[in-house]
Amino acid sequence: MPPKPILDHIVLLVSHPTLKSLPPRLTETFHVAPGGTHADGLTTNKLILLQDGVYLELIAFVDDIDPETRRSHRWGTRPENTVIDWALTLDSGKEFREVQQRVEDRRPATGIGYTDPVAGGRVREGDGVRLEWEISSALVSGVDGDEGTVEGGRLPFWCLDKTPRAWRVPYQDEGEGLTRHPSGVTGVAGVTVAVPEGERERLSEVYTAVFEEEEGSGSSWGVDVPSQEARGRRKVGLVRSEHAEEWGIRLVLKGEKAGRVELVPGLVVEIEE
Repeated sequence: MPPKPILDHIVLLVSHPTLKSLPPRLTETFHVAPGGTHADGLTTNKLILLQDGVYLELIAFVDDIDPETRRSHRWGTRPENTVIDWALTLDSGKEFREVQQRVEDRRPATGIGYTDPVAGGRVREGDGVRLEWEISSALVSGVDGDEGTVEGGRLPFWCLDKTPRAWRVPYQDEGEGLTRHPSGVTGVAGVTVAVPEGERERLSEVYTAVFEEEEGSGSSWGVDVPSQEARGRRKVGLVRSEHAEEWGIRLVLKGEKAGRVELVPGLVVEIEE
């Protein structure tokens, strides 16, 4: 049986002042866990851990970062207070190589493949434990044979743990308190990526290779979550954006009751029961 990708986390970009002093509207509706500074020293984060094992990463570029350095970063030009990216994971590097090869097999048609994993990590706040993982991002081949990165979020990136995932995502270590949010949110219902019409067909080929769903519609795929106790698969969707040059990521959460919640200033997301 082919490996089944697991939805790992969703990335929300905020300003550094916002991350350091989170708005009361957020802290009154979610418990926020400490994160840390990434190994490159450019970004820092905090986490919202959910009962299904997925987490929301609130990430910010550090103060006084060189503008050119920021622009060269994967997320450097993305707008703050938006969902900017999302990550999948697998239980092992061997499983990732199988997925990587499936995507590579379709590369003659799509021009897109995934990089070999690159080392990453951060030091955990509070106890100083060093967390280690590997990252793989999508690459697209140009007409001259050169390769460039696919802008973050159009396709998922991969976060493959070298140290135990439970060190990075301690949603089971703190009892139920850390994941029992006042908002009633329990997990992620789905992720929908809106892209220009000209990109949708090609990206759909890559999504189908990633999720290996032969009966998929070409616009919707199922994905697992980390917690074995969470029932039901989540949905990943790919749709046409309303404006030709625009694209974005729509996040829907699961909760004890339907509603809406503001995650960061100006970013309101739906909750499905």
